[in-house]
Amino acid sequence: MDEENKTDGQCEENAVDEGDVSETETISFTDKIAELEEKLKTAETELEKSFEKVKNLNTMYVRLQADFDNYKKRTADQLKNMRGEGIAEAMIKVIPIADVIGNALKMITDEKVAEGVNMINRQLNDTLEAFGVEEIQALGKPFDPTLHNAILRVPSDDPEMSGNVIEVFQKGYRMGDKILRHSVVKVAE
Repeated sequence: MDEENKTDGQCEENAVDEGDVSETETISFTDKIAELEEKLKTAETELEKSFEKVKNLNTMYVRLQADFDNYKKRTADQLKNMRGEGIAEAMIKVIPIADVIGNALKMITDEKVAEGVNMINRQLNDTLEAFGVEEIQALGKPFDPTLHNAILRVPSDDPEMSGNVIEVFQKGYRMGDKILRHSVVKVAE
């Protein structure tokens, strides 16, 4: 029984010890808890601000990436258009050479010379074709002011030919949708 009394005595001592905790120590623990809670709130607030900054930076990154992609597309389109315009300007300068060679072929009587000039003409036409330049078909077609430039209108005996091109004075050329030179034509009325 002495052992039981010892255990009971120790419990009483512990109870007394706990009861002996001073009020200052309790206030000190309460202050520490309040201080830690305040630090926790501050840390949570800072963490929320950091998350908000990361979210804003991510949004800004996505926008910048989209702007950059749009810039690349715009630049590629501009480059393609400038290249097309440059080719068109060069072809406009080459087309009169094709006219001169065509006229020369009509005047040459020597077969060997005509054969040589004809080879040059074919090579020039192949080059024009390689750049997408094609002749505007006009003869026998209805007059179209977007493709043809009429310099003469003559009465026609055939009513079915009225409004159609009956003679081409100068060939017209286009490159895709761009007219490089209008066909110069005579139109029947």
